[in-house]
Amino acid sequence: MTTSFKSAAVFIAVGAAGLAPTAINAASFQILEQSPARLGTAFAGTASVADDASTVFFNPAGMARLDGRQISAAGHLILVESKFTNIGSTSATGGPLLGEDGKTDKPGFVPNFYYVQPLAERWWFGIGINAPYGLASDYDSDWIGRYHATESELSVISVNPTLAYSVNDQFSVGFGLSYQRAETTLRNQVDSFNTCIAAGGSGANCTGLHGSSGNRASDSSAKVEGNDRDVIVDLSIHWQPLAQTRIGLIWRQGAEFTLEGDANFTPSSSCAADPFCSGTLQTLGGNVEADVELPDTITLSASHQLSERWQLHGDVAWTEWSTIQEVNVVNTGNGLSVTTLDLNYDDTMRYAAGASFTPDKTWTWRFGVAVDEAPQTDRQYVSPRIPDADRVWISTGFNYAFSRDASVDVGYAHLFIDDTRIDSVQQGNQLAGQFKASVDIFGVQGNWRF
Repeated sequence: MTTSFKSAAVFIAVGAAGLAPTAINAASFQILEQSPARLGTAFAGTASVADDASTVFFNPAGMARLDGRQISAAGHLILVESKFTNIGSTSATGGPLLGEDGKTDKPGFVPNFYYVQPLAERWWFGIGINAPYGLASDYDSDWIGRYHATESELSVISVNPTLAYSVNDQFSVGFGLSYQRAETTLRNQVDSFNTCIAAGGSGANCTGLHGSSGNRASDSSAKVEGNDRDVIVDLSIHWQPLAQTRIGLIWRQGAEFTLEGDANFTPSSSCAADPFCSGTLQTLGGNVEADVELPDTITLSASHQLSERWQLHGDVAWTEWSTIQEVNVVNTGNGLSVTTLDLNYDDTMRYAAGASFTPDKTWTWRFGVAVDEAPQTDRQYVSPRIPDADRVWISTGFNYAFSRDASVDVGYAHLFIDDTRIDSVQQGNQLAGQFKASVDIFGVQGNWRF
Protein backbone atom coordinates (compact mmCIF):
# COMPACT_ATOMS: atom_id res chain seq x y z
CA MET A 1 0.00 0.00 0.00
CA THR A 2 2.77 2.45 0.89
CA THR A 3 4.60 1.99 -2.42
CA SER A 4 1.38 2.27 -4.44
CA PHE A 5 0.35 5.41 -2.58
CA LYS A 6 3.72 7.13 -3.11
CA SER A 7 3.72 6.20 -6.79
CA ALA A 8 0.20 7.57 -7.14
CA ALA A 9 1.17 10.84 -5.46
CA VAL A 10 4.03 11.35 -7.92
CA PHE A 11 1.71 10.42 -10.81
CA ILE A 12 -0.86 13.04 -9.77
CA ALA A 13 1.74 15.75 -9.07
CA VAL A 14 3.30 15.37 -12.51
CA GLY A 15 -0.07 15.36 -14.25
CA ALA A 16 -1.28 18.43 -12.37
CA ALA A 17 1.06 20.63 -14.38
CA GLY A 18 -1.03 20.08 -17.50
CA LEU A 19 -4.61 19.99 -16.24
CA ALA A 20 -7.69 20.22 -18.39
CA PRO A 21 -7.78 23.00 -20.96
CA THR A 22 -10.54 25.51 -20.44
CA ALA A 23 -14.07 24.85 -21.69
CA ILE A 24 -13.61 21.18 -22.36
CA ASN A 25 -15.04 19.00 -19.65
CA ALA A 26 -17.83 19.67 -17.18
CA ALA A 27 -19.25 23.14 -16.68
CA SER A 28 -16.68 25.91 -16.25
CA PHE A 29 -13.47 24.49 -14.69
CA GLN A 30 -14.93 21.35 -13.09
CA ILE A 31 -13.19 18.13 -14.19
CA LEU A 32 -15.41 15.07 -14.65
CA GLU A 33 -12.59 12.94 -16.06
CA GLN A 34 -12.08 10.80 -12.96
CA SER A 35 -12.45 7.36 -14.62
CA PRO A 36 -12.12 6.19 -18.26
CA ALA A 37 -14.65 3.46 -17.40
CA ARG A 38 -17.28 6.09 -16.65
CA LEU A 39 -16.07 8.18 -19.61
CA GLY A 40 -17.34 5.40 -21.90
CA THR A 41 -20.94 6.02 -20.75
CA ALA A 42 -20.61 9.85 -20.77
CA PHE A 43 -20.48 9.65 -16.96
CA ALA A 44 -23.91 8.06 -16.67
CA GLY A 45 -24.34 5.80 -13.64
CA THR A 46 -21.36 7.27 -11.82
CA ALA A 47 -22.83 6.90 -8.31
CA SER A 48 -24.69 3.62 -8.94
CA VAL A 49 -22.37 1.29 -10.91
CA ALA A 50 -19.73 0.72 -8.17
CA ASP A 51 -17.81 -1.89 -10.17
CA ASP A 52 -14.21 -0.69 -9.62
CA ALA A 53 -12.14 1.38 -7.18
CA SER A 54 -13.09 4.71 -8.80
CA THR A 55 -16.29 4.53 -6.74
CA VAL A 56 -14.08 6.10 -4.02
CA PHE A 57 -14.71 9.39 -5.83
CA PHE A 58 -18.09 8.86 -7.48
CA ASN A 59 -19.83 7.23 -4.48
CA PRO A 60 -17.83 5.97 -1.47
CA ALA A 61 -20.87 4.03 -0.22
CA GLY A 62 -20.49 1.83 -3.30
CA MET A 63 -17.21 0.42 -1.90
CA ALA A 64 -19.40 -2.00 0.07
CA ARG A 65 -20.33 -3.66 -3.25
CA LEU A 66 -16.71 -4.45 -4.17
CA ASP A 67 -14.98 -7.76 -3.59
CA GLY A 68 -11.60 -7.65 -1.84
CA ARG A 69 -8.83 -5.09 -2.23
CA GLN A 70 -8.82 -3.15 -5.49
CA ILE A 71 -6.71 -0.52 -7.24
CA SER A 72 -7.57 1.64 -10.24
CA ALA A 73 -5.04 3.97 -11.87
CA ALA A 74 -5.91 6.09 -14.87
CA GLY A 75 -5.01 8.98 -17.11
CA HIS A 76 -7.00 11.15 -19.52
CA LEU A 77 -5.56 12.99 -22.53
CA ILE A 78 -7.68 16.01 -23.44
CA LEU A 79 -7.23 17.63 -26.84
CA VAL A 80 -8.91 20.97 -27.36
CA GLU A 81 -8.66 23.81 -29.82
CA SER A 82 -10.55 26.99 -29.03
CA LYS A 83 -10.38 29.69 -31.71
CA PHE A 84 -11.44 33.31 -31.36
CA THR A 85 -12.78 35.39 -34.22
CA ASN A 86 -12.85 39.16 -33.80
CA ILE A 87 -16.18 40.90 -34.48
CA GLY A 88 -15.70 44.64 -33.99
CA SER A 89 -13.46 44.92 -30.92
CA THR A 90 -12.63 48.55 -30.05
CA SER A 91 -9.96 50.34 -28.04
CA ALA A 92 -10.68 52.72 -25.18
CA THR A 93 -10.36 55.70 -27.55
CA GLY A 94 -13.01 54.31 -29.93
CA GLY A 95 -10.81 53.03 -32.75
CA PRO A 96 -10.45 49.39 -33.75
CA LEU A 97 -8.54 47.26 -31.26
CA LEU A 98 -5.54 45.79 -33.07
CA GLY A 99 -4.26 42.26 -32.65
CA GLU A 100 -4.44 38.78 -34.07
CA ASP A 101 -7.42 36.45 -33.74
CA GLY A 102 -6.33 34.21 -30.91
CA LYS A 103 -6.51 30.53 -30.09
CA THR A 104 -5.58 28.23 -27.25
CA ASP A 105 -4.82 24.57 -27.96
CA LYS A 106 -2.82 23.49 -24.92
CA PRO A 107 -3.39 19.74 -24.35
CA GLY A 108 -4.32 18.53 -20.88
CA PHE A 109 -3.52 15.40 -18.88
CA VAL A 110 -5.73 14.39 -15.95
CA PRO A 111 -4.53 11.49 -13.74
CA ASN A 112 -6.50 9.53 -11.10
CA PHE A 113 -5.63 6.88 -8.50
CA TYR A 114 -7.98 4.90 -6.21
CA TYR A 115 -7.47 2.15 -3.62
CA VAL A 116 -10.14 0.16 -1.72
CA GLN A 117 -9.87 -2.53 0.95
CA PRO A 118 -12.24 -4.20 3.45
CA LEU A 119 -11.61 -3.28 7.10
CA ALA A 120 -14.08 -5.56 8.89
CA GLU A 121 -17.25 -7.49 8.16
CA ARG A 122 -19.28 -4.37 7.26
CA TRP A 123 -16.61 -1.68 6.86
CA TRP A 124 -14.55 -0.60 3.83
CA PHE A 125 -11.76 1.95 3.49
CA GLY A 126 -10.72 3.77 0.33
CA ILE A 127 -8.49 6.59 -0.77
CA GLY A 128 -8.48 8.61 -3.96
CA ILE A 129 -5.98 11.08 -5.40
CA ASN A 130 -7.27 13.20 -8.26
CA ALA A 131 -7.87 16.67 -9.66
CA PRO A 132 -11.59 17.64 -9.42
CA TYR A 133 -11.05 21.18 -10.75
CA GLY A 134 -8.57 22.72 -13.15
CA LEU A 135 -8.00 24.65 -16.34
CA ALA A 136 -5.18 25.75 -18.60
CA SER A 137 -5.30 28.24 -21.46
CA ASP A 138 -2.45 29.97 -23.26
CA TYR A 139 -2.78 32.74 -25.87
CA ASP A 140 -0.06 34.66 -27.70
CA SER A 141 0.92 37.86 -25.92
CA ASP A 142 -0.04 39.98 -28.95
CA TRP A 143 -3.52 38.53 -29.58
CA ILE A 144 -6.46 40.91 -29.62
CA GLY A 145 -7.74 39.82 -26.19
CA ARG A 146 -4.37 40.24 -24.46
CA TYR A 147 -5.74 42.79 -21.96
CA HIS A 148 -8.29 40.20 -20.81
CA ALA A 149 -6.01 37.14 -20.65
CA THR A 150 -2.84 35.60 -22.04
CA GLU A 151 -2.30 32.65 -19.70
CA SER A 152 -4.57 31.03 -17.10
CA GLU A 153 -3.75 28.00 -14.98
CA LEU A 154 -5.68 26.49 -12.09
CA SER A 155 -5.08 23.13 -10.44
CA VAL A 156 -6.95 21.68 -7.47
CA ILE A 157 -5.34 18.45 -6.21
CA SER A 158 -7.43 16.32 -3.84
CA VAL A 159 -6.46 13.51 -1.44
CA ASN A 160 -9.72 11.83 -0.41
CA PRO A 161 -9.81 9.10 2.31
CA THR A 162 -13.26 7.50 2.60
CA LEU A 163 -15.23 4.98 4.66
CA ALA A 164 -18.24 2.84 3.75
CA TYR A 165 -20.58 0.93 6.07
CA SER A 166 -22.92 -1.81 4.83
CA VAL A 167 -26.20 -1.53 6.76
CA ASN A 168 -27.46 -4.71 5.06
CA ASP A 169 -27.12 -6.50 1.74
CA GLN A 170 -29.12 -3.79 -0.04
CA PHE A 171 -28.09 -0.52 1.61
CA SER A 172 -24.77 1.14 2.43
CA VAL A 173 -23.59 4.61 3.45
CA GLY A 174 -20.35 6.44 2.82
CA PHE A 175 -18.35 9.31 4.30
CA GLY A 176 -15.23 11.03 3.02
CA LEU A 177 -12.81 13.84 3.80
CA SER A 178 -10.84 15.61 1.08
CA TYR A 179 -7.68 17.59 1.59
CA GLN A 180 -7.56 19.96 -1.39
CA ARG A 181 -4.80 22.31 -2.47
CA ALA A 182 -5.42 24.99 -5.09
CA GLU A 183 -2.77 26.81 -7.12
CA THR A 184 -3.43 29.43 -9.77
CA THR A 185 -1.50 31.65 -12.17
CA LEU A 186 -3.07 34.45 -14.23
CA ARG A 187 -1.25 36.52 -16.86
CA ASN A 188 -2.35 39.34 -19.15
CA GLN A 189 -0.99 42.42 -20.86
CA VAL A 190 -1.41 45.93 -19.45
CA ASP A 191 -2.39 48.86 -21.68
CA SER A 192 0.24 51.44 -20.72
CA PHE A 193 -1.60 54.30 -22.44
CA ASN A 194 -4.84 53.65 -20.56
CA THR A 195 -2.94 53.21 -17.31
CA CYS A 196 -1.29 56.60 -17.84
CA ILE A 197 -4.67 58.28 -18.49
CA ALA A 198 -6.38 56.57 -15.52
CA ALA A 199 -3.58 57.71 -13.21
CA GLY A 200 -4.09 61.37 -14.18
CA GLY A 201 -1.61 61.82 -17.00
CA SER A 202 -2.42 64.34 -19.72
CA GLY A 203 -3.54 63.11 -23.12
CA ALA A 204 -0.57 64.77 -24.82
CA ASN A 205 2.01 63.26 -22.48
CA CYS A 206 0.42 59.79 -22.55
CA THR A 207 0.21 59.88 -26.34
CA GLY A 208 3.81 61.04 -26.64
CA LEU A 209 5.06 58.18 -24.50
CA HIS A 210 2.72 55.30 -25.41
CA GLY A 211 1.23 56.23 -28.78
CA SER A 212 -2.42 55.35 -28.22
CA SER A 213 -4.81 52.99 -26.51
CA GLY A 214 -4.24 49.36 -27.54
CA ASN A 215 -0.68 49.98 -28.79
CA ARG A 216 1.04 46.59 -28.54
CA ALA A 217 4.51 48.12 -28.68
CA SER A 218 3.96 49.89 -25.33
CA ASP A 219 2.20 47.02 -23.52
CA SER A 220 3.35 46.10 -20.04
CA SER A 221 2.57 42.72 -18.50
CA ALA A 222 0.99 41.36 -15.32
CA LYS A 223 1.29 38.05 -13.48
CA VAL A 224 -0.78 37.03 -10.44
CA GLU A 225 -0.10 33.83 -8.46
CA GLY A 226 -1.83 32.37 -5.43
CA ASN A 227 -2.49 29.18 -3.49
CA ASP A 228 -4.45 27.84 -0.53
CA ARG A 229 -5.77 24.60 0.96
CA ASP A 230 -8.98 23.35 2.59
CA VAL A 231 -10.62 20.19 3.97
CA ILE A 232 -14.12 19.29 2.80
CA VAL A 233 -16.57 16.41 3.31
CA ASP A 234 -18.75 14.15 1.18
CA LEU A 235 -21.76 11.99 2.15
CA SER A 236 -23.21 9.20 0.05
CA ILE A 237 -25.66 6.29 -0.06
CA HIS A 238 -25.92 3.21 -2.27
CA TRP A 239 -29.15 1.23 -2.49
CA GLN A 240 -29.96 -1.97 -4.36
CA PRO A 241 -33.76 -2.29 -4.06
CA LEU A 242 -33.84 -5.12 -6.64
CA ALA A 243 -31.22 -7.60 -7.77
CA GLN A 244 -31.15 -5.85 -11.17
CA THR A 245 -31.27 -2.22 -9.95
CA ARG A 246 -28.75 0.01 -8.18
CA ILE A 247 -29.28 3.63 -7.06
CA GLY A 248 -26.61 6.02 -5.77
CA LEU A 249 -26.67 9.52 -4.29
CA ILE A 250 -23.70 11.69 -3.27
CA TRP A 251 -23.34 15.21 -1.89
CA ARG A 252 -19.89 16.76 -2.08
CA GLN A 253 -19.03 20.01 -0.32
CA GLY A 254 -17.25 22.79 -2.20
CA ALA A 255 -13.94 24.05 -0.84
CA GLU A 256 -13.51 27.66 0.31
CA PHE A 257 -10.13 29.07 -0.64
CA THR A 258 -8.44 32.35 0.22
CA LEU A 259 -5.75 32.31 -2.45
CA GLU A 260 -2.67 34.15 -1.21
CA GLY A 261 0.29 35.09 -3.36
CA ASP A 262 1.88 37.91 -5.35
CA ALA A 263 1.07 40.31 -8.16
CA ASN A 264 4.07 41.16 -10.33
CA PHE A 265 4.13 43.75 -13.11
CA THR A 266 6.77 44.15 -15.79
CA PRO A 267 6.61 47.67 -17.26
CA SER A 268 7.46 48.30 -20.88
CA SER A 269 10.22 50.81 -21.64
CA SER A 270 7.64 53.56 -22.20
CA CYS A 271 5.83 52.69 -18.96
CA ALA A 272 9.09 52.68 -17.02
CA ALA A 273 9.74 56.23 -18.28
CA ASP A 274 6.24 57.36 -17.29
CA PRO A 275 5.72 58.07 -13.56
CA PHE A 276 1.93 57.73 -13.95
CA CYS A 277 2.13 54.27 -15.51
CA SER A 278 5.08 52.90 -13.53
CA GLY A 279 3.75 54.39 -10.29
CA THR A 280 0.40 52.67 -10.75
CA LEU A 281 1.98 49.27 -11.41
CA GLN A 282 4.28 49.69 -8.43
CA THR A 283 1.30 50.50 -6.20
CA LEU A 284 -0.70 47.47 -7.38
CA GLY A 285 2.21 45.01 -7.15
CA GLY A 286 2.96 43.03 -4.01
CA ASN A 287 1.13 40.58 -1.78
CA VAL A 288 -2.43 39.80 -2.89
CA GLU A 289 -5.33 37.54 -1.97
CA ALA A 290 -8.64 36.45 -3.50
CA ASP A 291 -11.59 34.53 -2.03
CA VAL A 292 -13.08 31.68 -4.08
CA GLU A 293 -15.89 29.39 -2.90
CA LEU A 294 -16.16 26.28 -5.06
CA PRO A 295 -19.62 24.78 -5.59
CA ASP A 296 -21.37 22.01 -3.71
CA THR A 297 -22.47 19.17 -5.99
CA ILE A 298 -25.26 16.57 -5.76
CA THR A 299 -25.39 13.57 -8.10
CA LEU A 300 -28.22 11.02 -8.37
CA SER A 301 -27.51 7.89 -10.44
CA ALA A 302 -29.29 4.68 -11.39
CA SER A 303 -28.20 1.48 -13.14
CA HIS A 304 -30.52 -1.32 -14.23
CA GLN A 305 -29.65 -4.78 -15.57
CA LEU A 306 -32.04 -4.96 -18.50
CA SER A 307 -30.95 -8.42 -19.58
CA GLU A 308 -28.04 -10.79 -19.14
CA ARG A 309 -25.95 -8.70 -21.55
CA TRP A 310 -27.38 -5.16 -21.37
CA GLN A 311 -27.21 -2.67 -18.51
CA LEU A 312 -28.68 0.86 -18.62
CA HIS A 313 -27.33 3.88 -16.71
CA GLY A 314 -28.53 7.40 -15.92
CA ASP A 315 -27.22 10.48 -14.10
CA VAL A 316 -28.71 13.77 -12.94
CA ALA A 317 -26.19 16.17 -11.38
CA TRP A 318 -26.62 19.62 -9.83
CA THR A 319 -23.70 22.03 -9.31
CA GLU A 320 -24.06 25.14 -7.14
CA TRP A 321 -22.03 27.47 -9.36
CA SER A 322 -23.93 30.50 -8.01
CA THR A 323 -21.43 30.55 -5.12
CA ILE A 324 -19.06 32.24 -7.58
CA GLN A 325 -20.12 35.71 -8.65
CA GLU A 326 -16.76 37.45 -8.89
CA VAL A 327 -13.13 36.81 -8.05
CA ASN A 328 -11.58 40.02 -6.73
CA VAL A 329 -7.79 40.07 -6.37
CA VAL A 330 -6.90 42.57 -3.65
CA ASN A 331 -3.53 44.00 -2.65
CA THR A 332 -3.26 43.15 1.06
CA GLY A 333 -0.91 46.05 1.75
CA ASN A 334 -3.09 48.93 0.58
CA GLY A 335 -6.49 47.32 -0.06
CA LEU A 336 -6.56 48.23 -3.76
CA SER A 337 -8.24 45.91 -6.25
CA VAL A 338 -5.61 44.57 -8.65
CA THR A 339 -8.10 42.87 -10.98
CA THR A 340 -11.61 41.45 -10.85
CA LEU A 341 -12.99 38.48 -12.75
CA ASP A 342 -16.75 39.04 -13.05
CA LEU A 343 -18.37 35.63 -13.64
CA ASN A 344 -21.92 35.99 -12.25
CA TYR A 345 -22.46 32.23 -12.37
CA ASP A 346 -25.79 30.38 -12.14
CA ASP A 347 -26.37 26.85 -10.85
CA THR A 348 -26.25 24.16 -13.54
CA MET A 349 -27.69 20.73 -14.32
CA ARG A 350 -26.13 17.81 -16.16
CA TYR A 351 -28.08 14.89 -17.62
CA ALA A 352 -26.47 11.68 -18.88
CA ALA A 353 -27.72 8.34 -20.23
CA GLY A 354 -25.63 5.33 -21.14
CA ALA A 355 -25.55 1.60 -21.68
CA SER A 356 -23.13 -1.30 -21.20
CA PHE A 357 -23.10 -4.43 -23.36
CA THR A 358 -21.31 -7.57 -22.12
CA PRO A 359 -21.26 -10.27 -24.84
CA ASP A 360 -18.96 -12.57 -22.84
CA LYS A 361 -16.78 -12.69 -19.73
CA THR A 362 -13.91 -10.86 -21.44
CA TRP A 363 -15.45 -7.78 -23.08
CA THR A 364 -17.79 -5.02 -21.94
CA TRP A 365 -18.70 -2.27 -24.42
CA ARG A 366 -20.01 1.11 -23.29
CA PHE A 367 -21.95 3.95 -24.93
CA GLY A 368 -23.29 7.26 -23.61
CA VAL A 369 -24.67 10.72 -24.29
CA ALA A 370 -24.91 13.73 -21.97
CA VAL A 371 -26.18 17.31 -21.96
CA ASP A 372 -24.12 19.71 -19.84
CA GLU A 373 -25.17 23.27 -19.01
CA ALA A 374 -22.72 26.17 -18.75
CA PRO A 375 -23.03 28.41 -15.65
CA GLN A 376 -22.69 31.58 -17.75
CA THR A 377 -23.41 32.33 -21.41
CA ASP A 378 -24.12 36.09 -21.17
CA ARG A 379 -21.57 37.66 -23.54
CA GLN A 380 -20.77 40.55 -21.19
CA TYR A 381 -19.58 38.13 -18.47
CA VAL A 382 -17.84 35.52 -20.62
CA SER A 383 -14.07 35.57 -20.10
CA PRO A 384 -11.31 34.29 -22.43
CA ARG A 385 -9.93 32.58 -19.34
CA ILE A 386 -13.09 30.40 -19.23
CA PRO A 387 -15.02 30.81 -22.53
CA ASP A 388 -17.79 28.45 -21.42
CA ALA A 389 -20.81 27.18 -23.38
CA ASP A 390 -23.47 24.45 -23.25
CA ARG A 391 -22.22 21.14 -24.63
CA VAL A 392 -23.32 17.66 -25.69
CA TRP A 393 -21.18 14.58 -25.02
CA ILE A 394 -21.03 11.50 -27.24
CA SER A 395 -18.96 8.71 -25.65
CA THR A 396 -17.90 5.13 -26.13
CA GLY A 397 -15.41 2.70 -24.60
CA PHE A 398 -14.75 -0.81 -23.40
CA ASN A 399 -13.41 -2.97 -20.60
CA TYR A 400 -11.19 -5.95 -21.40
CA ALA A 401 -10.63 -8.51 -18.63
CA PHE A 402 -7.24 -10.23 -18.78
CA SER A 403 -8.32 -12.37 -15.84
CA ARG A 404 -10.72 -12.26 -12.91
CA ASP A 405 -8.30 -9.92 -11.11
CA ALA A 406 -6.95 -7.64 -13.85
CA SER A 407 -8.64 -5.55 -16.53
CA VAL A 408 -8.21 -2.41 -18.59
CA ASP A 409 -10.75 0.30 -19.46
CA VAL A 410 -10.51 2.55 -22.50
CA GLY A 411 -12.85 5.49 -23.05
CA TYR A 412 -13.35 8.18 -25.68
CA ALA A 413 -15.64 11.21 -25.87
CA HIS A 414 -16.25 13.97 -28.39
CA LEU A 415 -17.88 17.17 -27.17
CA PHE A 416 -20.13 19.30 -29.35
CA ILE A 417 -19.81 22.79 -27.85
CA ASP A 418 -22.00 25.76 -28.68
CA ASP A 419 -20.22 28.81 -30.07
CA THR A 420 -19.43 31.29 -27.31
CA ARG A 421 -20.03 35.02 -27.83
CA ILE A 422 -18.11 37.60 -25.83
CA ASP A 423 -18.57 41.36 -25.45
CA SER A 424 -16.44 42.30 -22.47
CA VAL A 425 -14.43 45.36 -21.40
CA GLN A 426 -11.09 45.27 -19.58
CA GLN A 427 -8.78 48.27 -19.08
CA GLY A 428 -11.20 50.28 -21.23
CA ASN A 429 -10.73 47.99 -24.25
CA GLN A 430 -13.73 46.11 -25.60
CA LEU A 431 -13.25 42.51 -26.76
CA ALA A 432 -16.10 41.47 -29.06
CA GLY A 433 -16.20 38.23 -31.01
CA GLN A 434 -16.82 34.51 -30.91
CA PHE A 435 -15.06 31.39 -29.62
CA LYS A 436 -15.41 28.08 -31.46
CA ALA A 437 -14.09 24.96 -29.71
CA SER A 438 -13.33 21.39 -30.75
CA VAL A 439 -12.74 18.75 -28.05
CA ASP A 440 -11.71 15.08 -27.90
CA ILE A 441 -10.98 13.10 -24.72
CA PHE A 442 -9.14 9.78 -24.45
CA GLY A 443 -8.75 7.76 -21.25
CA VAL A 444 -7.04 4.53 -20.18
CA GLN A 445 -7.47 2.84 -16.78
CA GLY A 446 -5.92 -0.24 -15.23
CA ASN A 447 -7.77 -2.23 -12.54
CA TRP A 448 -6.33 -4.84 -10.18
CA ARG A 449 -7.97 -6.97 -7.50
CA PHE A 450 -5.93 -8.87 -4.92
